Amino acid sequence: MKILVPTDFSDHSFYALKVAASISKKIKSEINLVHITNIIPAIQEISMQDIKKANEKIETYARQEIKKIISLDRFKNTTISPYVLSNIKVWELLNDDRFKDTDLIVIGSHGKGGVNKFLIGSNAEKVIRMASCPVLTIKNNMESFHLKRMVFASDFFTESFKVFDQIKIFAELYDAHIDLLKIITPKNFEPTPESLRLMNNFVKKFDLNKSAVHIYNAHSIEKGITDFCDEVRADMIALETHGRTGLSHIINGSLAENVALHEDRPVLSVKIIEYPENISGLKRYITYQEKLEAERAIL
Repeated sequence: MKILVPTDFSDHSFYALKVAASISKKIKSEINLVHITNIIPAIQEISMQDIKKANEKIETYARQEIKKIISLDRFKNTTISPYVLSNIKVWELLNDDRFKDTDLIVIGSHGKGGVNKFLIGSNAEKVIRMASCPVLTIKNNMESFHLKRMVFASDFFTESFKVFDQIKIFAELYDAHIDLLKIITPKNFEPTPESLRLMNNFVKKFDLNKSAVHIYNAHSIEKGITDFCDEVRADMIALETHGRTGLSHIINGSLAENVALHEDRPVLSVKIIEYPENISGLKRYITYQEKLEAERAIL
């Protein structure tokens, strides 16, 4: 198993590395620690020789810093492979051959209302939305990462079954209690017996012994999730994301992205790669639009 951790040498990216190291020790995995340098482009007023020297200085500093981090005593028994790259966007790491076998991305972000170069605007959307592996966002410093109570928020329809195995493995790794949460809002009302039927079938399907089901009323799904997690003092939130881009993202938005950006707790998001079968014609159009968007991103 391999874990990818992007770093900008900030405190928050260091928090993410500490969590990744804790997970790595449990599962005996390798960490790929990646820093992306900001290369100075050619400018008419500055000679190419001076630009080259400046870029070499930036790269030398980055290599020194990343070497300093992995040599810390706390990472002595952790396998960390350092990378210093340039001329690449954070989300483009997902398609890089060196990181295609990544099983988990752990990425640092500032807390509520904060700003972070990795998790902001389109960067945040693309990392969470485009990654085929689970993405774990970390907001705070954790000397030791313990997971006692995880909240999995979902609608518990059949498509949720496709990602839960990955979430369940994570919970079992820490012997965590799982709270299965369904938020009911005025816009997506559902009779309680129907919600309970779906959720109880889910519990039976995955043989969840250390779990509980909860139906929670709120004005919005995001607010319902955060309020419920405050009440039960959850250690982590787990969510599915459809990984939609282009038109489908405008239509559906992304709950996982919003919660990951605004919630102080660790958030584990897992992408549902396949579309629900009932989209039919719209599915083909969306797939075409997403293909065009992906091609433009490469260019």
